[in-house]
Amino acid sequence: MIQQDPALAQDIRVLAIAVADNQTRADDYKVRMKMPFPIFPDEKGDIYMAWNQPMIPSILLTTTSGKVLMHHDGLIKEFDELMEKIKKSIKEQ
Repeated sequence: MIQQDPALAQDIRVLAIAVADNQTRADDYKVRMKMPFPIFPDEKGDIYMAWNQPMIPSILLTTTSGKVLMHHDGLIKEFDELMEKIKKSIKEQ
C-alpha cells in the first residue's frame, strides 16, 4: 500500500494520471493498489503527449502556481531517496 508521508501531508497533494485508461479501470487500479489519492484517466493520452511522452511512472512536483520543483521519470529504484529529494525540493522553494 502506498502511504503519504506524514511529514509532507501539509505541503503536498498526490494525484495520479492513468495513461490510456478509462475511469472504470483507473478506479479499479486505485482500489486494488489501495492508493489513498485520486487517479484521473487520460483515455486519449492528451496529458501524456503534453508532457512530451515521459517515462512511466513520472513524478512531477509543482507549486499551486505551476512552478516545477522537481521531476522524476521512470522506475523508482530507491523510495527513501526519492522522498528525501521531494522534501529537499519543498524546503528550497
